[in-house]
Amino acid sequence: MFTGNHVNNEIIKFRRQVAYDFLRSSRLDQFMGADATSPIVRLSDLAADGKQINIPLVTQLTGPGVGAGTLRGNEEMIDSYGMPIWADWARNAVANNRARNKESSFSIRSTARNLLSGWAKRVVRDDLVDALLSIPTSAEQSGRLQQTGGGNRVNGIRWSAATAGNKNSWVTANYDRVVFGQLISNYSTTFATAVANVDSTNDKMTAAVGSLAKALAQQTGVDPNNPGVYNGRPKISPWMMEGDDQEWYICLCGSRGFRDLKADATMYQANRDARSREGGDPTKSNPIFTGGGMIYDGIYYLEIPEITQRLLLKGVGASSIDVEPFFLLGQAALAYATGQMPRPTTLEDGDYDFINGLGIEAQYGVGKIAKAPLSVANATVGDLVDWGMVTGFVSGVANA
Repeated sequence: MFTGNHVNNEIIKFRRQVAYDFLRSSRLDQFMGADATSPIVRLSDLAADGKQINIPLVTQLTGPGVGAGTLRGNEEMIDSYGMPIWADWARNAVANNRARNKESSFSIRSTARNLLSGWAKRVVRDDLVDALLSIPTSAEQSGRLQQTGGGNRVNGIRWSAATAGNKNSWVTANYDRVVFGQLISNYSTTFATAVANVDSTNDKMTAAVGSLAKALAQQTGVDPNNPGVYNGRPKISPWMMEGDDQEWYICLCGSRGFRDLKADATMYQANRDARSREGGDPTKSNPIFTGGGMIYDGIYYLEIPEITQRLLLKGVGASSIDVEPFFLLGQAALAYATGQMPRPTTLEDGDYDFINGLGIEAQYGVGKIAKAPLSVANATVGDLVDWGMVTGFVSGVANA
C-alpha cells in the first residue's frame, strides 16, 4: 500500500506572474491630433486650470458677394459658435495591507500597477466610443464631479440615457448626416420609425452603404434642391494624412457591421483583386488574412468591437432585429480635452505604514463637436448639428 501525504505536507506552487484580462489598446489613438483637421481633436488648454473649454467653430462664407456694385452695407455676417466641453476626473486605486502582501503568491503591487494602467486605457476608450453616439448639448453633462457612477467625462447625453424626444430632436437636427440602411428614404424625423425600417436582408453594412454615407458627407453645406446654393450648415470635410493629398473618411464599424462588410462581394473583390501584391508575407498585411482595416472608395474602414459591446441597439429594427451604428468621420468629429494626463498616486497615510495603496488619476472630457445654427438662439438639446460626422444604422443581427 502506498504511503499517503498529509495535505499540509504536499507541495503547492503558484505562478508569480498573474494572468489578467487582456486589454487592447485603443484603435482610435491614430486619429487623434492637436490639429483642427484631425478626426479627433486633442485639446490641452485645461492642463493649467479651468473646468470648461469652448471650441470656436466658424462656417465658410456662403454669400455671392458683389461685383462692381457697392460693398459697404452688403458685408456678409460670420456664422460662428463656441462648442463647450467640460472635463471630469477618472480615479481608481487598489489597497492592501502588509499581512496580505506577505501571504500572497503573487506580487500585488506590480499587478496593481498593470491593472490600473489597463483601467485608465479602458475608460478613455469606452468614453470615446460612447461619445460617438452621444447627443450633443450646450449644457454641462449630468453626473459630472459626482462619486456615484464614477463621474461622467462624456459631454452631451449618452445614448443609453437619452429619451425618445432627445433622439427625435437629434435626428431632426441632423437630417443631412444620418442614414438608415441602404436607402435615404428610410429616414424619418421620428427615430423609432426610421430605425424600424432597417431590415436584416437589405440593410447590412456594405461598401455601398459606406459610399452612401460618404455621399451624404460630401453634400453637407449645400442645398440639394438648389445647385450652387449654400444652406449655411456645417460642411463635413474629409481628412488628409500628413504628406498626402488624398482625401479620406474614416468609417468606424462594430464587430457585426464589420463582419457583414467583409462578406460583401464588392468589398471582398476589391481587396482580393485591386490591392497591390505584397512583397513579403501577406498574412502580416493583407486584411483578408489579418482582419485589419479595409479600404474602398476613399474610405478607411476600421473595426471597433466596443461599438457592438456598448452601443448595439437591441430589437429596434424591422422584425425586432438588432441594429448597430457606424460612424463616418471627417475632420473635427470629436474633441478630447485633457486637464491632467494619467498620473500614478499612492496612499500616504495607511495606519502606521501597515496599509499601502496604489492609484491612478486623470482629468479629461470627450464629446462630439457640434454647432448651433445661426438662427437658433440659446441652442441646447436637439438643436446642435454634428460638425464632422455622418452616423449610420445597419443590421446588427447576431452570429447564428
